[in-house]
Amino acid sequence: MKVRNKIIKPNVTKQLFFTILGTFIAAVGVRLIVVSGLGADAISTLVLGILQHVPLKFGTVSMLFNGIILVIIFFYDRKMIGFGSLINSFGLGFCLNILDWLGILQTIPSGTGYFSIIAGSIVFGIGTGIYLLADAGSAAYESLMILLKKLLKSSVKIARIVLDALIFLTGFLLGGHIGLGTLIVLLLMGPSLELTLNQLPKLSFFRIQEAK
Repeated sequence: MKVRNKIIKPNVTKQLFFTILGTFIAAVGVRLIVVSGLGADAISTLVLGILQHVPLKFGTVSMLFNGIILVIIFFYDRKMIGFGSLINSFGLGFCLNILDWLGILQTIPSGTGYFSIIAGSIVFGIGTGIYLLADAGSAAYESLMILLKKLLKSSVKIARIVLDALIFLTGFLLGGHIGLGTLIVLLLMGPSLELTLNQLPKLSFFRIQEAK
């Protein structure tokens, strides 16, 4: 009897769902980090610096920044870009603007800054992890890191450190705030991301590959 070979393909519906869900959760995390007033991740520091010079919303500047990066990546290696790249790059800023329009997480109670940035770092890592599990294309910042890795002919770790340092420095020179919270983000976001990537795939619901 002839046995039919099963083809393993991604579930596009799940990819789309996890891309949107992860992007929204990451936006909530970013908002918690920023509203703490104690420092921020690299991109948020840059955006906050740019906001010192332009009358735009945080989410709008984030979308413009990611859009410019995607254009650069498209002409360098368009294979890195998928529908998830577009959703994450523009959806993150869109979600941040929605939170602004709804008046959500504009301020926090006095004395809760550290709680806010710790929670935000963890939530940001979880959201980023869920987005990455969708495997629907590299996000703008990750694409830029890969591009820098190729240009420097270095490891991913070195490329990420160099990129973060450049973005942090640029944001600081533009007027962005770097504080103790920045260190908290760097220490908590990575482990939160790694834990999400390692644990969620153990649940069948978070597996996007299916036999066809």
